[in-house]
Amino acid sequence: MHSTPFNLLDELYFNLDRRQEPWVVHLEARMTGRLEPERLAAALAVAVGRHPMSRARVAEGRSTDRQHRWEILDRLCEVPLHLAVCEDDEALAQVRERHFAFSPSLDVAPPFAVLLAHVPGGDALLLNVNHAAADGIGAVRLMRSILRAYAGEDDPMPAVDPLAVRDVRELAGAASAAERVVRAQALARHALCQMVPAARVARDGGDARPAYGFEFLSLSPSETAAVADRRTRDATVNDVLIAALAVAITRWNQEHGRAAGRVSISMPVNLRPQMWRTEVVANFASYVTVSLAANEQADLARAIETTSRHTGTIKRDDLSGTVIDLLAGQAMLSVAARRRLQDLIPLSGDVVVDTASLSNLGVLETLPSLGEAGSVREMWFSPPGRMPLGAAIGVLTVDGRLRVTLRYRHAQFDRDAARAFLRIYRDVVLGRPGPATPQQRHLRTTVKR
Repeated sequence: MHSTPFNLLDELYFNLDRRQEPWVVHLEARMTGRLEPERLAAALAVAVGRHPMSRARVAEGRSTDRQHRWEILDRLCEVPLHLAVCEDDEALAQVRERHFAFSPSLDVAPPFAVLLAHVPGGDALLLNVNHAAADGIGAVRLMRSILRAYAGEDDPMPAVDPLAVRDVRELAGAASAAERVVRAQALARHALCQMVPAARVARDGGDARPAYGFEFLSLSPSETAAVADRRTRDATVNDVLIAALAVAITRWNQEHGRAAGRVSISMPVNLRPQMWRTEVVANFASYVTVSLAANEQADLARAIETTSRHTGTIKRDDLSGTVIDLLAGQAMLSVAARRRLQDLIPLSGDVVVDTASLSNLGVLETLPSLGEAGSVREMWFSPPGRMPLGAAIGVLTVDGRLRVTLRYRHAQFDRDAARAFLRIYRDVVLGRPGPATPQQRHLRTTVKR
């Protein structure tokens, strides 16, 4: 058995986990056929053997310790596989909500839970990963190993020791005094920006149930190409998706009688170096915030321009490591004290909590054929969120199609409201005009007179 310390992001996500708001990564593959449970269980065992963090559990410690540690088991006696039979997609939706209503225990290995749901028209394989153990890229890498093992395909690994490259300070911490100054200036600008409180997504039909609901949006290849065409010279598809979310929130709030305000979107940044950018099951997802003032959300083109300018600054000044520097500054505190810091967030009026989040895993490479089970026809992903950030968007692209998942807190939306919000997002990202604002309707009435 090996042991390795939590990295700074492990500790952050470990402390964010709450019973009401499980801090877990959702990943889901839909098949064209039916998977064999015994063969899948064998594939799980093979995949777990390839990724050390999939065999991890938290070592016993004391509240006065300054760092948690992982124990990496040499092998697992069993990799639990849960089974469900769903008569339709509505039954699958209920099973999905139950499967992601808890955080897989870190007292025992593995730090994830797998559910195979038999559904007419093609099975669903649901992977619930405790975010303290891995991020979205790590979850996709684990899923890929499971599918490759099921298909009997090779699963080449990168030429790095996955336990030796986990220190995110080495990857993204400030390396010089000049870099520390630039990041300090960025933090000062962010603090000044927060003097204008971030807008909140208007609640609609929510209730007191814990955890999350899920809604899905699939764009056709032509629609996906249209989204890419909305890029300006310096903008990326990710900029378009973030800008569209800001505009969609503004439209939603206006429809619910809420004035437009500053919208801030959390955006994870993958700290993995290019040579193993989609490899290693672990946490390398730092976060930055993109803020748009009320007058920068009037239309998608303006929002894309603003978003592109912000993300350009983040890339130019390498600000993705700013969160790492902040977390490193807390490293002298005990693990109990750092957990208490998360409990204090509501006492600040939640001013440090963004409006919403969007995590884009990018374009996934071709997935393996699964023999009699057919192939993977859909893949879905979403990150967690905590109120008052009740809407978290996950995006990935497979076979030329953008797949968008809205994971929402039950306190934020009911299902009808979540679907309505996602329809607005679709309209915005495809460049469709929204309903007239009260000011525009008043202007039209004045002109007619």
